Amino acid sequence: MLSVLRQRDYGLLWFGGFISMLGDFVLFVAVPYEIYRRTGSTVAMAGMSLAFLLPNILLGSVAGVYVDRWDRRRLMIVVNLLQALSLLPLLFVNDLGLWVIYAVLLTESCISQLFGPARVALMPSLLSGGKEELLTANATLGVSHHLARLIGPAVGGVIVATGGLGAVAIIDSASFVVSAGMLTLIRARPRVPHPRDSLEHAAASAWRRLANEWRDGLRVVWHQPVLRALLVFGTITAIGEGLTITLFVVWTTDALHSDATGYGWVLATQAIGGLAGALVIARLGARLRPLPLLIGSALAFGAIDLVLFTYPVVYPYIGPALVMLVIVGVPGAGLGAATTTLQQSETQDSHRGRVVSAISAVAGIGALVGTVSAGILGEFLPVILLLIVQGSGYLIAGTAVALMVGRRRIAADAVVTTGVGSAVDDG
Repeated sequence: MLSVLRQRDYGLLWFGGFISMLGDFVLFVAVPYEIYRRTGSTVAMAGMSLAFLLPNILLGSVAGVYVDRWDRRRLMIVVNLLQALSLLPLLFVNDLGLWVIYAVLLTESCISQLFGPARVALMPSLLSGGKEELLTANATLGVSHHLARLIGPAVGGVIVATGGLGAVAIIDSASFVVSAGMLTLIRARPRVPHPRDSLEHAAASAWRRLANEWRDGLRVVWHQPVLRALLVFGTITAIGEGLTITLFVVWTTDALHSDATGYGWVLATQAIGGLAGALVIARLGARLRPLPLLIGSALAFGAIDLVLFTYPVVYPYIGPALVMLVIVGVPGAGLGAATTTLQQSETQDSHRGRVVSAISAVAGIGALVGTVSAGILGEFLPVILLLIVQGSGYLIAGTAVALMVGRRRIAADAVVTTGVGSAVDDG
């Protein structure tokens, strides 16, 4: 882990990302609180979720085209600065009304569709050890995410209590400016230019070129066996995650008979488990291969979650949940690091942004299906019954990946050595 952090350019990416994520988690505490304080409406809260989900579904896949066209480092800098500006209208919510919050969330979510794929696509060029360091580097990014997730809400609660939503907006905006500053210090890397010199490409309209490049990225995903398996995996598991995000509070209060304090303990323990898991995977990264790690982590994660969500039927108390939320952090971190590493290593640089964006957009559709289903079915079905879908989904998805890629590929795990070549052929 420390070996990748000592690399100057990756270290700048890591610390810049940590600062901006810290600001984001401060905002994620303030905005739901402010919306519910002003409206007391769960429908209003659902509108907040839609503001985050819809841009990913509608724009996420197309954003990948521009990630592959433009210089990724410069794109990330511009996106960070635009995100900083987009938060400033929150200073005027008292004067203009609640609609400003939704407009800001929608705008920020639209802009951010470019940042995530650009960061994933840029990372391989920042590592001196190449693909052998990708798993460790991705797990180390997970450390920054969970560290920010642990610190941010606590800090955010204090800021909201003392300075209100305006103070939160200024702090999160400043975090994006700091992140942009760190990105400017990263040494530029030469990129393989995107092929645009054919007569057919030159004659095509801008919209036709956009459509052709978008379809080209989808073809890479569909014809590359591992990427196709990741698409199926992301879709299945996202449905369960959508259910869980919507019903997690209900499960904590109804199934565990807990209160707001207990819910706070659950969230804090989740963050601690995620951080611990990311540290473990980052430490072992050089010894692990991403494909077996993905499958093994999915099966372990699904099995633990099934026990986690169903044990309250016989023992409705919070203690075992806190223990299991720490344990599940290890396979959870393995899932995140393995998925991102496979997207990077199985795709050539010229298509990487589109591949990452396409998989993310399809997963967004799955999350929307899960969220809507939870809202409807949660009215008349027991929450534990619905949450069985989440754990079962990981078991099914992990098995599906194993069947789709085949035993020989899993045993050989030739991702690092053959991934780029296969992506070139399929592209």
